[in-house]
Amino acid sequence: MPQAASLLVTATIVTLMFSLGLGLKQYPFLLLRDRPAFLWRVVLGTCLLVPLAGLALVLLPLHGLVSRPAWVAMGLMLACPSAPLILFRVRSSGGTAELAARLQIAAALLAIVTIPLLEVVFRTGAGLRGWEMVEWGITPAQVAAQVLKVQVLPVIAGILLGQWKPQLAQRCSQALGSLATVLLLLMMVALVVLSGKQLLPFLQQNLVGLVAMAALCALSLAIGYGLAGADPLERRTVALVTGMRNTGLAAQLALTYGKGLPDLVPGILSYVLITVIVTSLFLKWQQGQLAPSGQPSG
Repeated sequence: MPQAASLLVTATIVTLMFSLGLGLKQYPFLLLRDRPAFLWRVVLGTCLLVPLAGLALVLLPLHGLVSRPAWVAMGLMLACPSAPLILFRVRSSGGTAELAARLQIAAALLAIVTIPLLEVVFRTGAGLRGWEMVEWGITPAQVAAQVLKVQVLPVIAGILLGQWKPQLAQRCSQALGSLATVLLLLMMVALVVLSGKQLLPFLQQNLVGLVAMAALCALSLAIGYGLAGADPLERRTVALVTGMRNTGLAAQLALTYGKGLPDLVPGILSYVLITVIVTSLFLKWQQGQLAPSGQPSG
């Protein structure tokens, strides 16, 4: 079952990232040309500032109180940007989907550098019971290769096909988007089945870890909200980009390299559940904030 789940997770990420590359209507790197400061601010925020702020939050106030599986799950989630669910969340909340897609692609490309870098930082800086991926027999080069294979190359392939055959890419994007949604649901079901017996005990035994996860989710949203600038819709979009992490990539790394830590997948699922709750509360608050300004602009 773990091997089948790992293959399903890999197929899901590849399909989602390929469809993301296909789905961009215009040249995907316009932000780099037109708004480079904004792009670098947001992408460095989601790829580096969010995980480093999370590391500081956990190490300082919660040092010694968070279990190792919870800590490693948080480390994996914080280190993995470019969540495939961002576009679904942005579209359903009235955010700017095209902006989210461009930021998501930029984060996916930068992740090939930042995830191996964070592996080193988390392992050395959190030398207590932390990331310690060296115990799993993994090197930064292997992490980079994994991110390149399942996230970066599919995005680039989708972009190139979209530029070469835009009409074909548009048709494939719709079909692959639907397939990716189905695979995403199957992936979540498979992860729940895989960790079904451990999930409830994990939730019961890691209350401090759950509080830390909620705090990290709120902090991630706040970082994006602060980095976005003055535009209210961009604030909402960027907050979701920084606040939502790549569950598929984190699960793929966990299933591939974290076999010696059985509570790791329940920890990742717990973080996902808390992210859904915290982002839903954020969007509800945003509706109240945008309602007065939204009436005149309509």
